[in-house]
Amino acid sequence: MEIEKIKASINKNYVHGAFNETNIDDFKTIFHHEFSIINIQENGTFFLFTRDLWEDVLKERKKDKDFDYENIAYLAKYKNIEFIENKASVTLDLMLGHKVIYTDFLLLTKINNEWKIVSKIYHEH
Repeated sequence: MEIEKIKASINKNYVHGAFNETNIDDFKTIFHHEFSIINIQENGTFFLFTRDLWEDVLKERKKDKDFDYENIAYLAKYKNIEFIENKASVTLDLMLGHKVIYTDFLLLTKINNEWKIVSKIYHEH
């Protein structure tokens, strides 16, 4: 049951909020306000890409009348979901057709009965 709640929230609020339809309200629902992507640079340094920075990118995307949403219509293919009480880790592939575009490693916590993504690292294929 809890795994299905996690998947449903990720599908609606992450995949469709941050990518497919760029629904900013859904996006903000799943990401903890202190969320950041830990983006490890080639030289080994960290760049923290915060929820606020990502939201700014999404707002600019929404303004761009020529943005091609079909190029980011991802489908989540779940590889692993583990949880203990109110903490979870999720590994998923974001698929475009049959091609893996990203593998995401998400960390979540349950706050007020809602799952929130608190951190993410990813691999771009």
